[in-house]
Amino acid sequence: FWLKSAAHFGQGSTMRLICSLLFAGGVAKGCGGLPGKFQCGACMEILAGNPCERYGTCECMNPDHIADCVTAGFCEPVAGAPQTEAFGLRVSKGHGKREYDMVRVSVITQSADPPESGFFDYSGQFKFRWTKNYVHTALKKVTPGETTSVSIAGKTVGLSLPKAGDGAAGILIGDPCVKSASVTSLVGCEYGDKFQTGTRTPALLNAFVGSADTDFWGILGDNFYDRTGEASSEFFAKLRDETKSKPFLTVPGNHDYWVLGEPAFSSTADQCGNGHMQFYVQDSEAAAGVAKDAAPFNYSVDPSAHHLLYGCSKASPDNSRFYHQIGNVGVVAQSGAFELGDYHGFMSEACRWLASTEGVQVGLLVGHWDTKGMGVGEDMDVPEFYDQLVQVDGCKELAAAGNLKFFMGHTHCNVPHPHGHNDTGFMVAGQGMEGCGNYGIPVFDTTDGRTRVHYFDASTDDKYNAVVDCVGSKGWRACLDMAETWLDQPRSGGTQLV
Repeated sequence: FWLKSAAHFGQGSTMRLICSLLFAGGVAKGCGGLPGKFQCGACMEILAGNPCERYGTCECMNPDHIADCVTAGFCEPVAGAPQTEAFGLRVSKGHGKREYDMVRVSVITQSADPPESGFFDYSGQFKFRWTKNYVHTALKKVTPGETTSVSIAGKTVGLSLPKAGDGAAGILIGDPCVKSASVTSLVGCEYGDKFQTGTRTPALLNAFVGSADTDFWGILGDNFYDRTGEASSEFFAKLRDETKSKPFLTVPGNHDYWVLGEPAFSSTADQCGNGHMQFYVQDSEAAAGVAKDAAPFNYSVDPSAHHLLYGCSKASPDNSRFYHQIGNVGVVAQSGAFELGDYHGFMSEACRWLASTEGVQVGLLVGHWDTKGMGVGEDMDVPEFYDQLVQVDGCKELAAAGNLKFFMGHTHCNVPHPHGHNDTGFMVAGQGMEGCGNYGIPVFDTTDGRTRVHYFDASTDDKYNAVVDCVGSKGWRACLDMAETWLDQPRSGGTQLV
């Protein structure tokens, strides 16, 4: 705290010296020994006088702060202006408590006026965080197996969903990072330049998700390492409407709660899951528990209450957990930021639902953390949560038949079978952050009576160009000769409906 206080009164070279002492001089141990990827953010935290609406971004800092953090080597200069999303379309599958043919259609805007009169059930301003945004959302019925067209803001949006029990395919990634024009990397996107993630990740998603071969997609936490919302909006501005019209699922990661990655380094400027839950508008447990014309969020926890500057309170757990069905896949989503006791009722309910829902042949658990630490609860990282889940009736039988899988992020690698869960668990967080240094697109596929996971490597210029050209023109099924197959398993306990 004396370092922060000194920084408030220091100017110019004094501030630079403080940052240098903290990080280059070894005094970083006094800040918990922050690794290099957090140094820019920590420098900003130390030099900032007070939180502001866009706290943590260089645009809201005193110019001396920007120059000192850049000169000290802890930040990169911001270039250009952030690109904003012109049509903030979000589509999520209706909660498992609803009829199968229901989807939630939402649009994020910076205006209180709904983009289409009479279309939305609820419109309201974001609360607590990212409050320059407004959410407009509605539950809509679609015809499974066909494209249902709706008109929003002068655009025709095609909504599609496979028939219940039909095979489905989804694209799942975690921990995507970009060198954004809006944020001076609060965390280091080590491979962002090498893989050109700011342009190539959206291009890959447009090719894969926009293909008729894909039914859904998701990001499994640490979504752009974004405290303020600008980086997320800038990324989604690069996605085509055909991509955003596919059902999207997401769960928060540790950086979606605390931008420096741990509750010990959190502040009242962190989103604590609030920006994430409102920007992506999942049909969560919270949404399923209110009238359709009410806000689909549980706002009962004010993240800044009882915190003067340091720390924040996490959004209620029912905002980040849900279960739903897409084709023959039953998805169960969780956030590891809570305690296992907070999830006992949800686990029993979700497993009963998986076992009793017509057409569900494969269970898919999605979460963020793959290991202990960085704010995860005991037994709440995905592998350990899976081990708890398979003891629950309904999930137990699905797992015994080999039909309960899990995907996760956090450790920045794309690898099959992490932590000994062979043919069961998959890590998909090699998207530009430090770690294994791999980069590519994983595909989860349950068609033709088999459960498959394919991985398309895009880590070199040649591989990226070949993959994006082939998939963009033909769809990924016609390009499987470019993919590594992580899993190809016949299913027991049921037949595939076609």
